[in-house]
Amino acid sequence: MESRGQSGALGRSLRLRLCLILSLVGVLFTAASSWRSYQLTLDSALLYIDQELSQIADVITDYGLLIPKRWEGPVIREGRLVNPEVLGMMQRNLMRRRMGMLSPAPSLADLFERHHDIIIAPLFPQPGEPIFIPAGVEDGFYSLLINDRRVRACVATNQANIRFVVARPLEMVTEVARRALFSSLREFLVLIAIYITLVVVAVNIMFAPVRRLAQGILKRTENDLNPLEGSVPSELDGLIAALNRLFERIGQGLKRERRFIADAAHEMRTPLTALSLQAEAFPEQGLTAAARLGLDNLRAAIRRQRDLTEHLLTLARSQSAEAPQSQRVDVKALYVGLIEELGALADRKGLDLGVEGECSQVVYSSPETLHTILYNLLSNAIKYSPQGGRVDLGCVCTDGSCVLYVSDEGPGIPVSERERVLEPFYRVGQDKAATPGTGLGLAIAKACADALGAELKLEDHQPRGLTVKLLLSGVQSQD
Repeated sequence: MESRGQSGALGRSLRLRLCLILSLVGVLFTAASSWRSYQLTLDSALLYIDQELSQIADVITDYGLLIPKRWEGPVIREGRLVNPEVLGMMQRNLMRRRMGMLSPAPSLADLFERHHDIIIAPLFPQPGEPIFIPAGVEDGFYSLLINDRRVRACVATNQANIRFVVARPLEMVTEVARRALFSSLREFLVLIAIYITLVVVAVNIMFAPVRRLAQGILKRTENDLNPLEGSVPSELDGLIAALNRLFERIGQGLKRERRFIADAAHEMRTPLTALSLQAEAFPEQGLTAAARLGLDNLRAAIRRQRDLTEHLLTLARSQSAEAPQSQRVDVKALYVGLIEELGALADRKGLDLGVEGECSQVVYSSPETLHTILYNLLSNAIKYSPQGGRVDLGCVCTDGSCVLYVSDEGPGIPVSERERVLEPFYRVGQDKAATPGTGLGLAIAKACADALGAELKLEDHQPRGLTVKLLLSGVQSQD
């Protein structure tokens, strides 16, 4: 399920789509540029060949070189024109001795049969020879296919009105163009690799403000509904404005809800206090055992209701209060004050309540908020510890962080329940819980920890019990 969700998110990624589109544009541009370069190279080579063939034809025409019916193989070899018909007798005999037997009239087929680079041949071949160019063509340049190989030919007419053709194979031209194509492809592939890398980097840089905005939202506490700020692309202005309006409406709704809870708890506290005083002052003399038991139950119910009201007020204050101001807090003095406040409760159960280690550190945080957190944690630890058990307060500080913790030897909290016990009114076992409570102590501690930007962590205490740690990060501390 998670992998499918990630693949779905990847498929919906605008960043990925933008990278793919820009990369595809670059690849298509590279392919088009390479093909264009190949065509230009081929056209340039053909133009060069046409000029070469045209110059040879002009030389034959301007200098009146003969185009006889039978030649001794006039060819161009390594850039030199060999034409025995215009040489003198001595040169003719010397040429015959050098070149061997008289060769028949040249034909375009000799380009490949005799492996000539360039050949000059009559336009009209001898009887029985293949015809490569129709008789009625006009003078000019033509591309031929001879023995399944391409040939470029220039048809011309000399001053004696004899038509002839100068031709050469196009294999070399094609090979040069192919090499140019592969060379340009290699260069463009290197460029496209650099281009795609730059595209990915540029797109990531463009989306960096969006990532920072998302990370900032993720780091917010549930009570932080301040408007979103920061430099983001203008395309997101509408979304940012809509989110800010939503935060404003949610904040107003939460304020009304918390104000209602606080007002209701405040209104209930006065009559509950009066009821409690009347119940405590009610004379027990002359009461039957059943009436005395009923009076005790009434007093316990009033105390639970008073505790619930006080906790509701504390929770409402912790959730609606402004960001607490940091001050110098002596951890040991804070712990001593808590022990004095709750020592009587611990003495009733015969608990060993004390401080582990020196705890002589001084931290800079909100003293009131720290007191509220640790008071609720210590109250819970005393409440759930067995008779004669042990409850410890401790502190471990390092550079830039400090951990305050409360350990007890109670029943602990199952790992599966440790997230839910931080919710208001949730208790392990609910109505079946052996120890009475409101289910608000840890919720209050969690709300106050969020206000400080701290983390509340529940761990097992060995050999039994629970350790609740308050992780204060980014605080200044000193011994």
